[in-house]
Amino acid sequence: MNIFSSITAFILSIFTYFASTLTPSFVAPVPEIGQDDFVPVMRFVATSDTHIQKLGDTGCQRISAMMKTVYAISDADEDYNKLDAVVFSGDITDSGYASSFYAFAAVTDTEIRDGTERLAVVAKAHDNYMFLNNSLKVFTGITGQETDFHRVIGGFHFIGISRSKTLKHYTDDQVKWLDENIAAAVKADPNKPVFVFQHEHVLDTVYGSSETDGWGLDVFTDVLSKYPQVVHISGHSHFPANDPRAVWQGEFTAINDGGLAYYELAVDGKNGQFPKEKDRMSQALIIEVDADNRVLVKVLDVDAGKIMREFLIDNIADENKTKYSFETRKEESSGPIFADSAALSYEKKGLKHYITVPQAKVSEDNEVFVYRITVTNPKGKTVHEDWAFSDYFFSDKAESITFDGFMTLGKKLTVKVCAEDVWGNTSEYLEIKI
Repeated sequence: MNIFSSITAFILSIFTYFASTLTPSFVAPVPEIGQDDFVPVMRFVATSDTHIQKLGDTGCQRISAMMKTVYAISDADEDYNKLDAVVFSGDITDSGYASSFYAFAAVTDTEIRDGTERLAVVAKAHDNYMFLNNSLKVFTGITGQETDFHRVIGGFHFIGISRSKTLKHYTDDQVKWLDENIAAAVKADPNKPVFVFQHEHVLDTVYGSSETDGWGLDVFTDVLSKYPQVVHISGHSHFPANDPRAVWQGEFTAINDGGLAYYELAVDGKNGQFPKEKDRMSQALIIEVDADNRVLVKVLDVDAGKIMREFLIDNIADENKTKYSFETRKEESSGPIFADSAALSYEKKGLKHYITVPQAKVSEDNEVFVYRITVTNPKGKTVHEDWAFSDYFFSDKAESITFDGFMTLGKKLTVKVCAEDVWGNTSEYLEIKI
């Protein structure tokens, strides 16, 4: 071992010691699981965007809570009590400092048991800020892990691809490398899913990946489209993983893993829409595969220790997959419905008007996305319009939503509010005179 390696090992040992003392006590709940006929033969966790700044911060605490909950779930499973791997898809750190990478290594070394593989990719985003093109070397030097990897875990292929060592996000050599490695995995067993991890979404797949959403890249689209067995898992956008649009199917399957640091969404083609309590975001995926190569994706609210949604993907190797295509689900969906007793409530504070709407109902495979408010004067002219999130991305969603206070002069105003689901279907309007 050279001097650099010795120093790195010594620093990491100090960080690991303090990580064990800073880890908060946490009794992990065991969420109820809905798929009674699903018996796993492999299980792993996927998340991203931990945005660690320093040892013991929120990112570290959420990694700790995540691991405790997932181990509790695994230990309680009489059929399969193993956790095979945990994968972090980039933006591990908030600013790319060496101390932040040390903190990541320390908290994961502390929380991940023997027998569980730790894998990670490094992003050309927050991980890149300090050391730029050398961030890969820094990560590998601290963790000892490769940044582009192809591992076989529990009989399933895990392929991860990090940012390049150049100014480009990814190089032509990496595109070729990914193609060759997926081909080898498919050749080994064409019926099994092949898990591919990248920081950025693939353009025009999951919610958050479109050009208007702003968080997709098309560097690997042609390669991935050749292999229906691919299950591509990514983060970057901070869009919620329990949104029905977080799973997409076309030539391959794509999944958004949510992430552990703050929510962002896009509304009406505009990204950068942040919920009021955006920092409450703490999502990860528990992914299981059974003997029939079905893939069960469980979206975990890490802070609450609750499963928020499940996606059962049972058509992995099919070339024409429509189960989770947006077109199919939008066509099959129906609009939100207010309860018969639902009514708007009104309050005035100073010069501002506040309207509260009870949450509408949707089918279990859908979500109310936003509520839209329109205020008109006695002449029918619109004097105010706005929207508000339904807070569907929190597991403890409120029973009602209050719009931000608005100032509008005049009397005998008509207020109308409708609910809109994730596919754009709208409810009937609730109405009140103010």
